[in-house]
Amino acid sequence: MIVPMATTSLRFVVGARGRRQAVLLDIAEYRRLMKKLEDLEDALALDRAEQTSNRLLPYAAVRKRLKRSGKL
Repeated sequence: MIVPMATTSLRFVVGARGRRQAVLLDIAEYRRLMKKLEDLEDALALDRAEQTSNRLLPYAAVRKRLKRSGKL
């Protein structure tokens, strides 16, 4: 059974005992959440890199190296 919520656009799949078992999102909301998750994962990866790296290079220096090596 699918039960729409009155105040939000979320819909829930409800089991035989009336408990919520899943959430249905429209595709735009799903994409927005996935984009936000990706951004948060990128921020976390950057934080980890900054904490574990003994030296970070500026973007311009990396770009210059890549150009010199023919990779860019």
